[in-house]
Amino acid sequence: MTADRVTTRSHRSVRGFVGAVVAVLLLAGCAADPGETATGETTEVTVTVEGMHFVPDVVEVPVGNELVVTFENTGTDVHDLVFANGARSERLDPGQSGVIEVGVISADQEGWCSVSNHRQLGMELVVRAVGRED
Repeated sequence: MTADRVTTRSHRSVRGFVGAVVAVLLLAGCAADPGETATGETTEVTVTVEGMHFVPDVVEVPVGNELVVTFENTGTDVHDLVFANGARSERLDPGQSGVIEVGVISADQEGWCSVSNHRQLGMELVVRAVGRED
């Protein structure tokens, strides 16, 4: 077998593997909201920093609403805000802000600051998915 054929087969194998991984991730993403329908509504909230805490540290969002968070680093250190579903801000210097599109909320999830030991020092919050009254 020539080197060209080995390279071609390797590239095909890699492309096939990547395609399979993407398909699994897409299916997993679809399965994350079993039976949950998006409302088409958006809950917007601003989260700030006081000391080593997020304010507010509990954010209530109706099930099915999209959550958009404006994160304002009102603290004195660099901070970020990371959500359990992978949505996150950049690391922000004091005085900077950013917008995080968290996605459609179907269940409670955590948020935290990933800088150094900030999470252990109390920089956590909870997104609480609340039922809607029809």
